[in-house]
Amino acid sequence: MAKTESGIWFIQMMLRTGRQAKGKTQREIAEEVFMATDTYRDYEAGRSSPPAKNMKALAEACGHDEEKAKYMARAALGRKEGEALEAEMRFNGLYIALAERYYGIFFKFDALMIPGLLQLQEYHYTVVRQAEPFGTDDFMDGGWDFKEERQLAVEARTDRPVMQFLIGETALLQLRMISEELYQDQMRHLRRWARKPGVSIRILRGPVPAHLSGFSTYLPGKSKLAGPQIAYSEIADSSWLIDDETRITGYDEIRKMLWKKAIRIEVYNDDDWRYRLA
Repeated sequence: MAKTESGIWFIQMMLRTGRQAKGKTQREIAEEVFMATDTYRDYEAGRSSPPAKNMKALAEACGHDEEKAKYMARAALGRKEGEALEAEMRFNGLYIALAERYYGIFFKFDALMIPGLLQLQEYHYTVVRQAEPFGTDDFMDGGWDFKEERQLAVEARTDRPVMQFLIGETALLQLRMISEELYQDQMRHLRRWARKPGVSIRILRGPVPAHLSGFSTYLPGKSKLAGPQIAYSEIADSSWLIDDETRITGYDEIRKMLWKKAIRIEVYNDDDWRYRLA
C-alpha cells in the first residue's frame, strides 16, 4: 500500500462502498461508532484519515470483516509513519478492485496470463489452477469469486472508462496447447470485450524481459471519485502499489513502447502459431 493520498483514498472508498452496501447513512455510521457526523463525513470524503485504533469499529459498522479491517488499519499506519507499505497480494488486490470501479483510465499488461478481468471461469479453473500448483480448492474458489465480483463491477460502470489490456502471445499459445476448445471460447470472449466502448485489447508477440512481464497503471482520468495515479506490480510473495510520480512516468513510458509494438486483437492472426512454437 502506498503511503499518503492512495492510503487515504483506500480507506475513504472502503468506508463509502461498505456503508452503501449496508444501506446506511453517514449519520447512522457515526452514531454507531460514537463520533460526530461531520468527523465521519470528513473521513469518507478523504479530507482526513481516521486513526488506526478506530478502524476496526468503523470497518465493522460498514460491514467489512476482520481481514479488511486489518488492511484498513495498515493503510492508516502507513500514512502516519510516512512510509510505503509492501503488502501481500490480497491486500493490494482490494485497492485494485476499487481502482477498477472508480478510476477513469487503466492499463493492464501480462505476458504469460490473460488478465483476470478478461478471464472466463473455465480459464481460471483450468489454466490458472495449473499456474497455482499449491492452490487448494477453497483458494481457487475464492479467487474466482473475487474475479467475478470485479468483472461485474466493471461491466456495471456507466461512465465508460478507458481500459487498455495488453496480453503476451505466449499466454495464448500456452492456452491453445492446453485446450483448443477453451482457446476458441476465450478468444471469442476477448473479441467481445474489445467491442465495448472504451476498451482496447492488443497482443504482444515476441519475448519480454522478466522484469517487464506484468504491471498495471491507473490514472484518475475524468472520474471524480478516483484516487491518485498509481502503478501496480507483483513479485513472488508480495506486491506494490506505487504512487511516486517519477516512477509512474517510467512505467508509462514502458506502456507506450509495448503498446506501440502490439497487434490489435481485431486483426490478430494466429494461423501460423505452430511455426512460432518451434
